[in-house]
Amino acid sequence: MSSKRRIRRRSCTRKVRHLSPEAGQAAVRVLHARHGYDGRMDVYRCPFCNGYHVGHARGQRGR
Repeated sequence: MSSKRRIRRRSCTRKVRHLSPEAGQAAVRVLHARHGYDGRMDVYRCPFCNGYHVGHARGQRGR
């Protein structure tokens, strides 16, 4: 079983923290425009840092 510290480290500390959902959506637009990514990305609230992160939409990872 993983410790809470390890879970937080894996799910939060290596990701970019956005202050608002709008800032997260702007980051998604940059991924699409600048880097040519065409997959679906979602912005979600992090329970550890109370910021917002960008991640793959459920069911879309690895495609």
